[in-house]
Amino acid sequence: MRIFSTLALLLFLISFASGSFADDSQCLNCHAAQATAWQQSDHYKSMQIAEAETVLGRFDGSGASYNQDSFSFYRESGKYLVAISHAGQQATRYEIKYTFGFYPLQQYLAQLPQGKFQALPVAWDSRTKAEGGQRWYALTSDLEWDHFAYTWNTSCAECHSTQFQKAYDVESASFKSHFQEINVSCTACHGDASGHTTWLKNGQQKQAHAGFSHSLNESGTWTRTLGQRIAERETPPLGTQLSSCAQCHAHRTIIEPWSLDKSMLDHIQLSLISPPLYHPDGQIKEEVFVSGSFLQSKMHAAGVVCSNCHNPHTSKLKAEGNALCSQCHAPEVFDTKKHSLHDSPNAGSLCVNCHMPATTYMGVDARRDHRFGIPNPQNTIDHGTPNACNQCHSDESPEWALEKMSAGFQSKNPYPHTDMFAALDEQPWLSSNDLSNLLSKDRLADIIYASALTRLNTATESAAFQLAISNLKNPAPLRRLGAVRALEVLPQDQRTHYLKDLINDQSKSVRMTVARLLAGSLSSLALSDGQKSDLNNLLKEYEDSLRINEDNPGVQLALGELYQGRGHNEQAKLAYKRAIAIDDQYSPAYINLADLYRRTGDDKTALGSLIHASQIIPKDSSVLYALSLAYFRHQQYDKGISSVSLAHDLAPSNSDINYVYAVALESVGKPQQALAILQTYLHSFPSNVQILELSARYHLKYRHTEQALREIRAWLILSPNSDNAKALYRQAQRLDQRENNE
Repeated sequence: MRIFSTLALLLFLISFASGSFADDSQCLNCHAAQATAWQQSDHYKSMQIAEAETVLGRFDGSGASYNQDSFSFYRESGKYLVAISHAGQQATRYEIKYTFGFYPLQQYLAQLPQGKFQALPVAWDSRTKAEGGQRWYALTSDLEWDHFAYTWNTSCAECHSTQFQKAYDVESASFKSHFQEINVSCTACHGDASGHTTWLKNGQQKQAHAGFSHSLNESGTWTRTLGQRIAERETPPLGTQLSSCAQCHAHRTIIEPWSLDKSMLDHIQLSLISPPLYHPDGQIKEEVFVSGSFLQSKMHAAGVVCSNCHNPHTSKLKAEGNALCSQCHAPEVFDTKKHSLHDSPNAGSLCVNCHMPATTYMGVDARRDHRFGIPNPQNTIDHGTPNACNQCHSDESPEWALEKMSAGFQSKNPYPHTDMFAALDEQPWLSSNDLSNLLSKDRLADIIYASALTRLNTATESAAFQLAISNLKNPAPLRRLGAVRALEVLPQDQRTHYLKDLINDQSKSVRMTVARLLAGSLSSLALSDGQKSDLNNLLKEYEDSLRINEDNPGVQLALGELYQGRGHNEQAKLAYKRAIAIDDQYSPAYINLADLYRRTGDDKTALGSLIHASQIIPKDSSVLYALSLAYFRHQQYDKGISSVSLAHDLAPSNSDINYVYAVALESVGKPQQALAILQTYLHSFPSNVQILELSARYHLKYRHTEQALREIRAWLILSPNSDNAKALYRQAQRLDQRENNE
């Protein structure tokens, strides 16, 4: 309360600003109740100056070890400091300028050269001793402590401060970052308040939203009549609140700075439901920050928004226990043993423990799944996905949980896409016809539908291809986005033909994906002069969007691919080199750079760059695989086989590596070793047509006719219309007949 009182006193000396982005301190004088509530929130404590009142950790020389580095935290001359020693070497000291978060972990930002602030991977566990806290706690990761992913400027600041400006200089790889407010303050969510302050100065005349472009008050009006099980919303929300929250509460890439008038997919590129972020049924696996889960839910479909459950200023729940859910769900129906299968009060009778199971991140931070799912032990049995029943009853089996669930509820799988997602994620060459059939029934949330479209085998299956094409005109931008990504496997000319009408799509997320896929299409005959001009403008927009995050190696890779697609090879090389400079463990940049050298006729430099990459990251299978191909092109077969063998050891389930390894062995006179590689792979993945065909051809070549026939029959079952399979089968039958007649 002391902080608010001080600010309130200062406000007597503050006059409203005009013509610029309003300062948050102007809000507090009129909105005292909201300000007081906000000061109790996680948002208020998201980042603070390191001082006695904000630092929770013991800076007394104690600390912890992270990988090969030891961290010691102490105070000296009024400053908070950390000494970091690598593998027992002399320690380097850094000043701690800021605290970062406060519960259950408080991290600290160390000031590094070039304007960087690093969120240290050794944090203070601020839980009570009884909870296991009050200690220095090292996160678990194989990243170095100074990796870019821990850099505040790159990965953290935009969501922990207000009006953050990164100010990254790509030439010097340095930052001059700054922010308007150190923490998550008023305008971070409400947007530019200058229109509101003008409205106040003009005497509060009648004006929509009191001078703001939109309102965040989207809780809506809900009614539940007598006998109605679940309340219904009178009018759907516009999506303004979700867009504001999803700035940060989403696993996403920023594609344009947020403002209150932008829809969600006009300022972020949202990650779809795919591994490793999600389980195949849509449950959270990695930390995905809520929105992707919430968009899957029946709650979102019904019009629920964040503020229906959370106080927007304290960020705390609006009610405790099942009372929160009973705002809309009739307690006489749902808050009963018949529904929960548990006596009350009991942990098992709490709605959230069944429908919002928690996953722990950063070792101690439990985050609830906002998919609001139904426990499904059958998916645990089939695919290893977690289920809420066994999270509590950890001493019981999934089969036990399935029996209990089946006794209380119908056994229909509420997530029919799970089996198909799981199969295609592990073996993407499998038929996606079942998934196409499911999508034709159109019963899925937009984000699930879009995620399903990206798994379709559009290059080989007519039904999948037609489904993707039809969704290019879907009114839902997420579905259009999924359809665009589904066509990524097509050749450039085909992509251009089908995607040219989306060059000016209303959704920026869709446009940016189209830009990535059409970067090499400016000279395409499929485009009119007007479309080429529009595409040229789109590619400039895409480049500007990428430059928002050009301190990220993945973005430098995307810039390189954009430049390469446009024929700007020197710019592409520079972008790939910048990606490597940011993260020398980032293998895609090495591979793309080497490939660009090769495409421009410099095979020697291409090979040398891959040799160098293999020395920097010697256990990266993709680098070793690319290196093996380079050796084969240089006819250095022994070195090539050695490299692909190492790649195979690291990634034995990679079909491309197995294919090349087998071809290489057979080409140097080692057919039995080649066949052994193929048979081992087929034992685990018997439906891979490409590997089946190669194995069958080798068996036929070396007169293992019976085995060849078995594999070709398996191939025909998987691809009954394959002319190649039919022709090879006839050839094998003739050979078998001759052998029987001899």
